Amino acid sequence: MKKWFRSTVGLFTNMNIRGKLLISYFVLIFFPLALMTAISYKNVSRDYEKQILHSADQSFDQAFTFLNYKVNTLIKASDVIYFNDDIQTMLTRNKTDYENDFVQQNIDRLEMESFLNSFQNTEDVYRAGLYVPGWLMYSSQGFNFFNMDAFAHTESYQTLLASKDKVNWLPPHTISNNNNNLDPVQVISLLRKIRNSQQTTEVIGIIELSILKSNIEDIIQKANITYDGVVYIQNSNGDIVSCSNLQSFNRINPDIGLIQKLQDSESSWNDATIGANDFVIKARTIENTDWTMVTAIPSTEIFKQSIRIRDLMLVLILICGLVSYGLAYLITGATVKRIQLLMKKMRLVQEGYMNVEVNSKIHDEIGDLTDSFNHMVKRIKLLVEEQYQNGKEIKNLELKALQAQINPHFLYNTLEMINWKAIDNDVPEIAVISQSLAKFYKLSLNKGKDIVTVKDEIDHIQLYVKIQNLRFDDKIQLDIHLDPDLYSCNILKLILQPIVENAIIHGIREDRDKEKGSITITGVLDKHELVLTVQDDGVGMPQEKAEDILANGNTTDEIHGYGVRNINHRIKLCYGPEYGLTYRSSPGNGTVVEIRIPAERTPG
Repeated sequence: MKKWFRSTVGLFTNMNIRGKLLISYFVLIFFPLALMTAISYKNVSRDYEKQILHSADQSFDQAFTFLNYKVNTLIKASDVIYFNDDIQTMLTRNKTDYENDFVQQNIDRLEMESFLNSFQNTEDVYRAGLYVPGWLMYSSQGFNFFNMDAFAHTESYQTLLASKDKVNWLPPHTISNNNNNLDPVQVISLLRKIRNSQQTTEVIGIIELSILKSNIEDIIQKANITYDGVVYIQNSNGDIVSCSNLQSFNRINPDIGLIQKLQDSESSWNDATIGANDFVIKARTIENTDWTMVTAIPSTEIFKQSIRIRDLMLVLILICGLVSYGLAYLITGATVKRIQLLMKKMRLVQEGYMNVEVNSKIHDEIGDLTDSFNHMVKRIKLLVEEQYQNGKEIKNLELKALQAQINPHFLYNTLEMINWKAIDNDVPEIAVISQSLAKFYKLSLNKGKDIVTVKDEIDHIQLYVKIQNLRFDDKIQLDIHLDPDLYSCNILKLILQPIVENAIIHGIREDRDKEKGSITITGVLDKHELVLTVQDDGVGMPQEKAEDILANGNTTDEIHGYGVRNINHRIKLCYGPEYGLTYRSSPGNGTVVEIRIPAERTPG
């Protein structure tokens, strides 16, 4: 497992950046969407199941209450008929006395017919009827009155006599809608025995109260809130009293024994398997009847809507995921394309091509990186050119220095010869000049070394001024103010001499009215930097001209070839662009030249 994990991590690590981004987008887009869909579906499914069962429960209880009301309405109507004294009187008349008394029988019929009609209405009691003795002339009317003697031979009568219940219920049957037996309708009827109030064992008549089957069906159909479910009423024999959908009932075909078990359960809803399908079933017995009201809902019906929502969410997640992934693909493509272009240009620079530039109009991180790359290439190109130019200049300077060092021994020998000739001829001034000049050139050449100590450079200046004083009759005063600790610091050779030479030739000597001029050299440490200052009291110059000296150069000694500009340039090449010369001058106030270099000492 560890090996597989490491190989997977290694594969991902070495994958190109677009592949990494696409895999990351896939994980960040599809996984959260899939997790959200799963959680949402689970919650929606559970909530929808509760909602369906709650709605079905409410509809069932409402229908059950309404059916109880209908049943009790019929029973209460039968109570009124049962305990009516006129009914008792009319049904207990003596056959011998009244069999041929048609007038009285007709009066009785009209009174009972009016009384029965007072119960009849479309909603509760559709038909109120009486089974009366067969000897009565109106017993065969067939509308409000029926022949009890003929009914006594039926199974329904035998069941009624054997029943100890207050009322019995007939299954749905057809009765005529009027006295002409036209337009028959389906009804459900209540039967109740009328006993003789004087002799309770004697049955003198039977009450039949009927309700339209369609009224019961309306109640049952309103209780069914599902498409594939069914709500129905069955009696104790398993006969269907009313059903919301016979097709669904026949398809489900619930077992009567299972329903009897469920109606005794304490649970509101019970899970049951009928055939190959799962259902949730609720069953309750309607009071004062042998009826059981049953609601059977297929489990697939409950989850149908949640499954539809799940499918919709899956489609949405697929669409959103594909759109998001497509956009991510395009965005990563555009991003990686810019990176690849930058990499291509970098390889060209790596191969030595410097005329490279990447155009970017987008100011994001890659745009900033592109701008930095362009700046870096331009900077490298500039540095290469500067290095090339500096190399040429250094070669030229080395060549000039080399020319100045040609055959130094010949020069020293010649100066020595002049010195001895001056002594022989008793000319001491010439001897001093030749000796000073020899020392001057020894310090200048310094065996070809470029770095000397501050002490050597000061000694070199002192010799130079001494020679110049021999020329100008001691009109130059040199003052040196340096801390002895600074003498051991290193400095490029021939830094001070061109500056002092400029101070003498272009400063002091230009002032025709001055008998004597002074040059002051000072030195201090400024943190880790050595600052040397050369100040003269010559004629000075405008500040613009002083700055032009550094910019364009002002060489004064063609033999040595070192000018002020070369000094400044050498310092910057050796120590860095932050070091070099600084000029301050104004007409009549002399000139101040500041030299700033790092304070370095030779080890040991």
